[in-house]
Formats: sequence, structure tokens, C-alpha cells
Amino acid sequence: MKKGKDRSAKAFFSVEENAREMVKLAFSELGIDAEPKDVKVEDPVVSYLDDNLSLEKLLDKLYTVTLKDGDRNTYCIIGLENQSKYDPSMLIRAGISSLVISGWKLKQGEELKPNYIVVLNMSDHEWKGPRTLSECFSKKDLEFLGPSAVDVRIVVIDPHTMSAEKIRSLRTDLSLVLGVIKYKKDKDAFCDYIRSDERFTDLKEVTMRLISELIDRKLDMEERNMCKALDDLERIRLEEGEAQGFASGEAQGFTRGEAQGLAKGKENTVFELRRKGNLSLEVAAETLNLSLEEYARREERFFS
Repeated sequence: MKKGKDRSAKAFFSVEENAREMVKLAFSELGIDAEPKDVKVEDPVVSYLDDNLSLEKLLDKLYTVTLKDGDRNTYCIIGLENQSKYDPSMLIRAGISSLVISGWKLKQGEELKPNYIVVLNMSDHEWKGPRTLSECFSKKDLEFLGPSAVDVRIVVIDPHTMSAEKIRSLRTDLSLVLGVIKYKKDKDAFCDYIRSDERFTDLKEVTMRLISELIDRKLDMEERNMCKALDDLERIRLEEGEAQGFASGEAQGFTRGEAQGLAKGKENTVFELRRKGNLSLEVAAETLNLSLEEYARREERFFS
């Protein structure tokens, strides 16, 4: 699944508007108040040091970013790496990437410009490690020997520590992806988030594919309706739970009637999911094989 996530993330950031907003978000993390004027995808297939060390093997995406500086244009280079789990060696890889980029540009006879390695944390947890190489050294060593000759830093885009307001302020589908990463471990919060934004009812294909990989679920790529997909997944889960309830009861020597009694909690579960807003009325009624009218009557009795 990790490779699937990486491939889907590469496709997502091949869309110019998504790449541009990610770059702008990285500048914001760096404290740089600048609007990217032009974001061009660079070809990462560059072997400067040797055949076994190329940018293609070090970075998922590489961009040349043009910025307006007073009355002149300047540029920097942004390397984007999508991480499906925390990688303690990411800082070292970022340093190697920066040096390979600089070596590549020197080989082309170009003037060197600053480059930044941006890491999108797609894991289920907050980024745990250091973001600069100097943090890896003991304080005593640095006080005695002075700072390292070459320092390395990564710019971590971590949805787990971003506020909901900041995520929602983004204008592209990047906001949807970051929100999914932020809420996917909390089922109730995740469902509430999906149903709070109408864009989830008609997702672009690259967005749907990335979200599908992030939540480790096969979604309907034809319809691209995340809300309907959640209903379908919840119905499947309930049906599987009912079947397991019957099987478990009978395996323990209960009669079919007693096994059905063990599975009776399904109806209560559906009612609770409806109250939390995790199921639509239509899906809840269909799950229990009831008409809308009969379902409404039973739900009303349950909560009265």
C-alpha cells in the first residue's frame, strides 16, 4: 500500500494547482511571504554522483519555483517527498538530495539557488523526529565543536498539527487531502469532516485515488462520491458484523434463534450511527431491509 500511496501522491502533485498550493504552504512554514509566480516540474532523472544515486531515487517530485523579488524575478528549487510513515533517516536523505541538486546545477553551468526539501507527512501520527540535522547532535558536542559545517533542514507539512481553519483556508483539493490525513484515525471526526464539505460528493479522479490509498479502502472511482462511498463501506461493515455474529453464535452451540439474538445489536448500532450523522436515512433503512417509513418509526421508538 505504501507504493500505492506514493504513486497516487505523485499523480496528485503533478496537477499544477495542487503543486502550487503545496509550495505556498511550504513558504508559509518557512516564514516567507511570497506568491509562487511559476511552478515548473523538473525532471528528477538525474544521476550526478553515480548510477545508484539519482534524484529519482531520492525525491518524489522536484519543482523550479519562480518568485517576484522587487523589480526582478528569482527562483528556488523545491523537492517534495511524500512519507507514508515516519522515517528517521529522512534528514540524511534530504541533505543528500540538496547536494545532488546543487551538483546537477553546477554541472549544467547554472548559478546556484537555495533549495528546500518539503516532506508531506501522510502517516497516521504526528511527525516525531527532528527537522534539522543539528538537532541530532548532542548540545555539549555542538557547544564544544561549534555548529556543523553543513546543516540540513526539512520543511515538514504535518496535517496532524495544523489547525482545521488553516486546512480549510486552502483553495485546492490539497485541503481535502490534508483533512483526510488529519482525521482518518478518528472515525466519527473523519465522517463528520467528509460530510461537511460538498466537494467530497464529486471528487477529481487524482484526489479520489489518493484518498482511497490514504484510508486503505477501495472506493468507487467511477462515481467519485466520497459520501456515498462511506455509506457503502459502513453498510458492508454492518453486514459482515451480522454474518460474524451468526457464525460466532452457532459455533458456540447456540441455536439459530439465539445466534440471531446475539446479532440483534446491529439495529441499535445503525440507530446510533444515524444519530451521529454517519449514515444517511436511505442507507440505514436498506441495511435493515426496512422501508423508509418503518425505519423512521423504529428509530423514533428507540430514542423515545
